[in-house]
Amino acid sequence: MTLLDFKKSISQDPSSLLAGWTPNTSYCSWYGVTCDEFSRRVVALNFTSGCLTSFLVGTLPDSIGDLGELRALVIPHNAFFGEIPVSVCKLQFLEVLELQGNNLSRRIPDQISNLRSLGVHNLSFNSFNGNIPAILIGYGKLQVIDLSNNQFTGEIKVDSSSKCLFLRHLKLSNNLLNKSIPKEIGQCKNLRTLLLDGNFLQGRIPAEIGQISELRILDVSTNSLTKKIPEELVYCRKLSVLALTNSSNFVGNGNGDNDSGLEFNAFDRGIPYEVLMLPSLQILWAPRGNLGGLLPSNWSDSCSLRVLHLGFNSFNGVVPNGLGICKNLTFFDLSSNYLVGYLPMQLQVPCMLYFNVSQNNMSGVIPSFGKGSCDNSMLSVGQDPNFLDVEDMRNPLGSKMEEDFVIIHDYSWNKFSGLLPLFSVGNEFLGTENKPTYRLLLNNNMFNGSFPDELVSNCNDLLRFMIHSAYNQIGGSLPPSIGNLKMLQCFDLRGNKLSGTLPNQLGNLRLLKLILLGSNNVAGGIPSELGQLTSLTVLDLSHNALTRSIPASLTNAKNLEIVLLNNNGLFGEIPSSFSTLSNFTVLDVSFNHLAGRIPQLQRLTDCDWFRGNNFLDQCPDPSSNLLPNSNEDGKLQSHRNKKSFIFALVISASVVLCISLVLVVVSIHGRKKSSRLSNLGGKVMVTFADAPTELSYDSVVRATGNFSIRNLIGTGGSGSTYKAELAPGYLVAVKRLSLGRFQGIQQFDAEIRTLEAEMFLIYNYLSGGNLETFIHERSSKNVQWSPSNILLDEELNAYLSDFGLARLLEVSQTHATTDVAGTFGYVAPEYATTRRVSDKSDVYSFGVIMLELMSGRKSLDPSFSEYGNGFNIVAWAKLLIKERCSSELFSVELWEAGPKDHLLGMLKLALTCTVESLSVRPSMKRVLEKLKLFKS
Repeated sequence: MTLLDFKKSISQDPSSLLAGWTPNTSYCSWYGVTCDEFSRRVVALNFTSGCLTSFLVGTLPDSIGDLGELRALVIPHNAFFGEIPVSVCKLQFLEVLELQGNNLSRRIPDQISNLRSLGVHNLSFNSFNGNIPAILIGYGKLQVIDLSNNQFTGEIKVDSSSKCLFLRHLKLSNNLLNKSIPKEIGQCKNLRTLLLDGNFLQGRIPAEIGQISELRILDVSTNSLTKKIPEELVYCRKLSVLALTNSSNFVGNGNGDNDSGLEFNAFDRGIPYEVLMLPSLQILWAPRGNLGGLLPSNWSDSCSLRVLHLGFNSFNGVVPNGLGICKNLTFFDLSSNYLVGYLPMQLQVPCMLYFNVSQNNMSGVIPSFGKGSCDNSMLSVGQDPNFLDVEDMRNPLGSKMEEDFVIIHDYSWNKFSGLLPLFSVGNEFLGTENKPTYRLLLNNNMFNGSFPDELVSNCNDLLRFMIHSAYNQIGGSLPPSIGNLKMLQCFDLRGNKLSGTLPNQLGNLRLLKLILLGSNNVAGGIPSELGQLTSLTVLDLSHNALTRSIPASLTNAKNLEIVLLNNNGLFGEIPSSFSTLSNFTVLDVSFNHLAGRIPQLQRLTDCDWFRGNNFLDQCPDPSSNLLPNSNEDGKLQSHRNKKSFIFALVISASVVLCISLVLVVVSIHGRKKSSRLSNLGGKVMVTFADAPTELSYDSVVRATGNFSIRNLIGTGGSGSTYKAELAPGYLVAVKRLSLGRFQGIQQFDAEIRTLEAEMFLIYNYLSGGNLETFIHERSSKNVQWSPSNILLDEELNAYLSDFGLARLLEVSQTHATTDVAGTFGYVAPEYATTRRVSDKSDVYSFGVIMLELMSGRKSLDPSFSEYGNGFNIVAWAKLLIKERCSSELFSVELWEAGPKDHLLGMLKLALTCTVESLSVRPSMKRVLEKLKLFKS
């Protein structure tokens, strides 16, 4: 009867798990029920959800306490809500209580201390609040307490009377605990894992922790701790992971700004030498911890360090030679300190996936590492910034190599000198199934000599290779052997002393995206072979001694976006073919000897790009470039650029979605307009993209049949959309906006504040419908979705329509609004709290769209409501990953179609786009690069 009562408390059972719970069957055979072999009493209830397809929704009934011999109550990652009934505390024989990953809330009943047989107590990832019960920690036979990721407040109290001798794992991460760490914790002699990170704990790390001789993992990061790090930690001889501080973005970006995570721990002085050299210590993670002093020099052969992160501190002196004894190091970060002296030759840098000594005052030559050979044990690494959530001693780079991983060696911003040595990557890394990308940063040092014939011994065995060696003193001419670096993607030698001519062999580097050779003494001409570089996006040859003409073949590099040729001695004409480059944004040829006409660039915005050329024709007004037939309308272009920038903030993710829409606002008005608006017979046209000659107010009205219902193709919250054929074969879609919805219309454009009658948006007509319909038609689930802003043409290429426009019009200029602008479920979490957007905000939105495409579910799918308020597709995806059920995210048809490795790679990319930390989120450019890798 108690079990049937439990069944009644279940409101939803989508997989019919409890369908067999009927009075006419044996309850010991029911799903999730385990009985004692002899007494036939129920001893366990286990409803572990299978890949989230079998979750139960409901509450725990009061009658649960009637199962008097119950020893295990295991209901993880379901959708139970409400509170834990006090009757649970009557289960005197209960040994295992696992309710993690539900939506349980309120307080844990104090009577929980009555469960003296309890050994495992896991209530993590719920919504419990209030104080932790006073004697919860340390009573009875508890071995595992996991209360992490809740909302507990107050202080930690340990039951000192019991000495908590049974406790092995205590996890209180990510709560709101705001007192000090109790010294009584030292009485838990058998404690192996102590995770207190992500709280508001104050004061010092108690010296009594040194009494915990069995301690393996200690994480006190992201609190408000101060004072000295206790020397008594040296008595924790088995300590393997010590995290004193943490930061979300541990991989640098090469410019010294590699850490934006919030860290409030600020310790006095340094780390005791003896703690640094604990024989079992594998991970020491303490960036930005206010630490300083000298690093110890007497490491022994027993050093087991694999990860050492002491970046952004105040350590001084030299990097000791003794660190070279630590042969297992794969992550080494001493960046942004005050270190001086030479780099020890004993350090096995080729064997490190991440090596960073940037932003110090180190000097001398860098030893030539030759061809590296590494211990195979080092290869159990990948990339996972959430490394501290561990019990299996994973290092911060994860448990295995990822399908696309990056090796970074950063020597930048020091005083290293001498010739560039021979660098290398460990051969064992190259022997893996997926090749690494190698990023070598040498910029802002004092390297001299010429660029070597060979810089990296095994660069052609890499997936990609990037050289950053700007602002040194490297001279001579680039050798023809540069053309052998087939995997080279970025070549940055700005601000050096290069001379001679550029080798034609640069044209062999087909993966090259950036050539940055500005501010050198390079002479001769621009090699015509550079036009063969179809991947090239940025070419900087400015401030050199180049002569001759600009080769017309340069524009064969169709992906060029920025070309800087200013401050040289170039002559002749500017090739007119520059006007054909669709992605082109900057052409700076100022201060040369060029003559003739300036080509009509698609995005000419600055005449300063052409000044200092005495024989060059006058630069046309940049604002007239897009509207050559209307001088008055041309004056609107500079204002249009400002509005386009705002638009870019909202829809920058569309870099991947092939934006090519015509967006035009047409308004009928009866008041006198500013002189900056053209008069079109009482109609105003403001273009946000190139406007075809067939487009006018009269042609729009005529082509829609005066907005006849027979041409109506859709309706939405902001108006109705009509199909119109402006010219034979030239179809557009016209959205007739409902102005009553745009209360903040004056913010749409400062020059058209008096619009009153109506506005239209004109787009390319796209016959493929919208993306949500496309997903819905291919989904096995009958989900009702509203109209989408992402449209498809007949070949299923994607375009954005008026995404975000209505919100843009409604948001006031001072941002004094209580609503979050944007579509719910798509906006990044930081916008909900700060009301500020960036390109990274749009990366989050794009990641959500990727998850929708892969799963066939909506961002705020109704099925997610079972997990509680605020649960969306991002949280669902993370939960699937945690449960190792990645395949369950994909629609059946997509998963069967495969290839599965590409699908899992795209899932990983989508989750990277939707991480909460702005610093970890990739740029949209990086996302596009990753997507191209999956194209096959």
